[in-house]
Amino acid sequence: MEERITDGFKDNENIAWEAEKICRWAAARAGVIVVAPVVGTMALMANEVYMITRLAELRGIKLSESAVLGLLGSLGATFVGQTLVTLIPFAPVQIPVGISVTYAVGKVANAWLQAGRPEDVAAFKEIFDEAKDEGMRRFQEFRDMDCKDKPLGDESKRFSLDSQELFDNVRRKADAAEYKLSDVMRKVKDSLK
Repeated sequence: MEERITDGFKDNENIAWEAEKICRWAAARAGVIVVAPVVGTMALMANEVYMITRLAELRGIKLSESAVLGLLGSLGATFVGQTLVTLIPFAPVQIPVGISVTYAVGKVANAWLQAGRPEDVAAFKEIFDEAKDEGMRRFQEFRDMDCKDKPLGDESKRFSLDSQELFDNVRRKADAAEYKLSDVMRKVKDSLK
């Protein structure tokens, strides 16, 4: 259940800048988290949950944990690709992918909130792709931000997505996930040249 926590006291320009700072902070933090063995995957999810929660609060909305996890679950293919990359113990690949995917998730979440939280997240695919590319281009800038060592929230907290729903969603998007991962790997390779 969503709860209003303010009456939207901030102007749109201020909200847009604050949202961008939150997305950058979460992306910078992802660059630190992603290389942590084993705990990195769950901590990345926690980082993204807190990022989305903070983005909602900018608009005066308190999203329930299930609403945030529902949005993340609808991005199932994204998480498959990110999870696969976090399991590869090779920081030159893990860091740019963790940063760019987190940045893209933040940009999608912000657009989704701004659009009134529609059920169909597929409409935001272009935003995700553009933001992921921007995050990949700017990963070194985000990686070097001072806020990278400050968590957005309790990164040890465990969140549970509905595993059957997530599995079904991932299964439907398996080809897309493979394509996205291949595309990311190609871009990382190109950026390292």
